[in-house]
Amino acid sequence: MAEWLGRWLANHPGAASTVAGYTDHVERYLEPLLGDLLVAEVSVGHVERMLATIAHDHEQKGRPVTAATLHRIRATLRAALNAALRAGLIDENPASLVVLPSAQRPRAVVWTAGRVEQWRRTGERPSVAVWTVAQTVSSSTASEAIGCTPSTT
Repeated sequence: MAEWLGRWLANHPGAASTVAGYTDHVERYLEPLLGDLLVAEVSVGHVERMLATIAHDHEQKGRPVTAATLHRIRATLRAALNAALRAGLIDENPASLVVLPSAQRPRAVVWTAGRVEQWRRTGERPSVAVWTVAQTVSSSTASEAIGCTPSTT
């Protein structure tokens, strides 16, 4: 599998940023966890164990992996195995058959007066929050954060 992944990356026609992301996944996860297998030996069980190992290892390091990251890693493996399928090396793609929990993106919310008050009381904040232009302009802290001095606001 390691040899196939290297060949696949070397011949991938994608954008440089796509290949860089694939390379990171291959070097960090796919080769260490699946590299000793033959391409035709990779099964759904292997892929599921690989993803479980990744999740466990990240958890042990105190940096839980998100469902979105697991989806991207699986997508990299799926793309490599789709190329192997087209090359006639395998009859089906086991990465395509693995079911993962859905990856929900956090929804951005506007900092309302109520959210700001709750944040000041509890320290809790939304995972993604944005300031309106009016809030940014009226906040000396926000103005300072973007490099404005009180005399320029």
